[in-house]
Amino acid sequence: MACVLNNYHSGFRQALICRDANNAHNTKQLIVQGGKVFFLSDNASYELDEKGKCFFSSLSDGDIVSVSERGVVDQVFSAYDSDATIFMTGNCNSNCIMCPSTDHERRRNYGDRRIVLEEFIEMLPNDLRNYVVTGGEPTMKPGLFLDIMAMLAHRFPDAEALLLTNGRSFSVSHFLDQLLQRCPPFLTVGIPLHASNEDLHDQITRASGSFGQTLQGIQNFLRRNVSVEIRVVVTKINCEDVLNLCKFIASKLQGVRRVNFISLEVRGNCFTNREKVYIDPTDSFIKSKEGIEVLVKNGIDVGLYNYPICSIEPGFRFLCKKSISPEKVRYAVECNDCNSKDFCGGMFASTLNSVHPVLMPIQ
Repeated sequence: MACVLNNYHSGFRQALICRDANNAHNTKQLIVQGGKVFFLSDNASYELDEKGKCFFSSLSDGDIVSVSERGVVDQVFSAYDSDATIFMTGNCNSNCIMCPSTDHERRRNYGDRRIVLEEFIEMLPNDLRNYVVTGGEPTMKPGLFLDIMAMLAHRFPDAEALLLTNGRSFSVSHFLDQLLQRCPPFLTVGIPLHASNEDLHDQITRASGSFGQTLQGIQNFLRRNVSVEIRVVVTKINCEDVLNLCKFIASKLQGVRRVNFISLEVRGNCFTNREKVYIDPTDSFIKSKEGIEVLVKNGIDVGLYNYPICSIEPGFRFLCKKSISPEKVRYAVECNDCNSKDFCGGMFASTLNSVHPVLMPIQ
């Protein structure tokens, strides 16, 4: 959900929501009052249309919004959830065939995001519990990445940190050493591994040598006792290899804390290549079931992300996570007849609209 501030011409900015002007004391605050909003930084005020009133009425004190150059307002942090996403860049050194990012998002010039990132981190509450550092590939600007990780470690020494990376940069031990000198004390690294062999993995990433680099990165983290979570994005291309991949993880990557299986978000590359890569969540689970059992028998935790609960066999439904962000999640009409809707994470809006997954409401 977003809204637009009419006649906005003040450039990109971020702001803290404040619903009571008497509590306004920070120049970064945006005061919501009646049908108007006021930016304390420059005393600019804007009338809200009906959509704007609805949008801002849903926000709470301490929420953070971003405002684009065109006046598009998005919520980028919810004080209620206390989980922050640190978006480093949309750029990436891989070009995965099923990536939900578009070519424009991967290739655009994001400029110097240092000021934006530092400002956002300073706005976050001191008692933040969890945060995710992500991209694109967050290590694309190594110096900026290391500085932001150090800032996060200093600002939130007790928070749980999750770094989502393709792992390739960490095949260089020196770079990993630099991270470990700065990194948060409670760090988990989430790294996708697409296949049990180089040919298939590199076919999916469309980056020659990525399998070897990713594998080396994972092994480097494990040697240094960093918590590692592997992510398996199940597609039509690698679904027959999932069992082999799980056996590979269990035997060759001992120490991996968790493996999360991820159903597709049909957007960006995934939408463009949907005939090659899309597999229905039900079939995705069926192809993964034996592999899941191998991992569990070897003491490795498993999670199922982006799967509607009806696509999973009853004995495995406890593995499902509500993983789709609220602004992207949707439920089909037939979901209204499902007794498990309240426990289901739903589907991506883009997936529901473009490929129409098979749904079987649970009675």
